[in-house]
Amino acid sequence: MNKINVERDAKDFSTPYKIALVACHDEHDDVHITLLSSLMNRGDDEMIVGEFVKGLSKTLFHEKPQAAFLIMNLAMDFWTGTMDFYDSKTEGEEYVTYNEMPLYRFNTYFGIHTVHYAKLREISERRKLNLPGIVGNVLRVAVASPLFKGESGDVFNAWTRQHTKKISTLMFLGFTDQDGYPRIVPAIQGKSVSDSRILLTTAPYNKLTQDLKDGARASVFALNLDMEAVLLKGTFRREAGGFGAVDIDRVYNCMPPIHRYIYPQTPWETITEF
Repeated sequence: MNKINVERDAKDFSTPYKIALVACHDEHDDVHITLLSSLMNRGDDEMIVGEFVKGLSKTLFHEKPQAAFLIMNLAMDFWTGTMDFYDSKTEGEEYVTYNEMPLYRFNTYFGIHTVHYAKLREISERRKLNLPGIVGNVLRVAVASPLFKGESGDVFNAWTRQHTKKISTLMFLGFTDQDGYPRIVPAIQGKSVSDSRILLTTAPYNKLTQDLKDGARASVFALNLDMEAVLLKGTFRREAGGFGAVDIDRVYNCMPPIHRYIYPQTPWETITEF
């Protein structure tokens, strides 16, 4: 499907009270996933993002404009799609619309300062999150965890390990499809099984992950219901029994106040020019 069903879906897209993820490619061509509740449609063939916090993704939007998105509403319906960023503005109709929304208008700290524009490439039909399938695979992952720990490495800090092994943490899998576009797929059943590995199953969304090959780069966005999140990047491994694992070698802190890689650790730089 190449057009948004505005009459049916615009209300779900326009509310800031949703899970909205945007994926692009970073400087190493890994998939970089960001939580951006300001993502919404502009008519039936464009998407827009309101920027209120400076992070890596907003720079990448225009350096590498091929992007993907996932939107999930409070009823657990979700849409996925791809798009191409082409412009950004600091004024205009969409800028005004964003800043008149109560969430941004009455926020003492964050208003929308830049609007990014993307041409819609394609969008899926509305899907209902497959809760029975997810619950079944959560149990499978829990039982199989001791068998697929892999080689342990000190990649996760204590908070990341605790965060990624909780059943209440929602995970989303990112990878690059055969056309070179990022993709985002729910992987709610995933969990950490060591200090450097996320174990998951591609079921119940096997069809959506058919382009993800063994040895390919993949990313995991781990988000809890308090909107605390961390982005993990590594190598995908197909395992026996329908399991998959992502061996993590890069960890990105995507929460304020400082967005940066925390593994490998990057040195702090002294600011000498203002």
